[in-house]
Amino acid sequence: AADLAKIDCWCRESDLVQAAIEHRVGLYFPAGRSDLVRTRERREALSRKLLDRDRRILRLVSNMPFVRMVALSGSLAHLNAEGGADLDLFVITAPRRVWGVTVATLVVSKMLGWRKHVCMNYVVSEHAMTIEPADLFSANQIIHLRPIVGHHIFQRFIQKNSFVRNFYPNFELPDTGHRPSKARLIERVLSMGIAQPFESLARTLYAWHLRRRARGWQSSDQVKLERECLKLHTSSHRASTIAKFDAAMKAALNTKDTKATKTFLPNTGAA
Repeated sequence: AADLAKIDCWCRESDLVQAAIEHRVGLYFPAGRSDLVRTRERREALSRKLLDRDRRILRLVSNMPFVRMVALSGSLAHLNAEGGADLDLFVITAPRRVWGVTVATLVVSKMLGWRKHVCMNYVVSEHAMTIEPADLFSANQIIHLRPIVGHHIFQRFIQKNSFVRNFYPNFELPDTGHRPSKARLIERVLSMGIAQPFESLARTLYAWHLRRRARGWQSSDQVKLERECLKLHTSSHRASTIAKFDAAMKAALNTKDTKATKTFLPNTGAA
């Protein structure tokens, strides 16, 4: 692990880092893009306002039966929202409750007039917490999740996805002191009756509804309609982001090589 002092030292001593990255007031940004500092400040302020707007929605989702963990994802998790950003949520449920929780939450949200803000685009059960593919993009998405409830489940989730530390060895989970809660009475009652039939019905109807819209999906390879996993990244930025990252790394390496060549070329100018 490296502390801030070590990172600052690396930045000052590495030609590669200096060619690609600048920093100011504790923020790091691509070289020549100091304008991003103001953009970041503006977006963070907006994100906090939107989160305050969505406080009741988060409370609703967090208190739904069979929900084990709720985390912010997307631009609000990064505090980097623009306009009227959706409330993107990553949710972990009890086993065999993914579809029932999703449909019930969306129905209640619609009844309360909140549906247009809620985006439950990734819901998995405790039996499906391993994320694929195990690459840099997935690791980046995981470390930027912001758990609202279920911190102990989030710790298990990170353990299941240990590949994250291959890309982000300095990533650390805060010691929240949260402990697992006892099973709620309402869950025991529902499990003895309507929960499983409702799960089956919810999966049948909602999957049918989603497949009707499949032609409009821009990244169908990032959609999963499985028993223990509902992933709806229908317009994923995965491919474009990875391509941009690879191009930026190539440009940075070329800049470093050019700089090194100029440094070691002999001075052939006239005396």
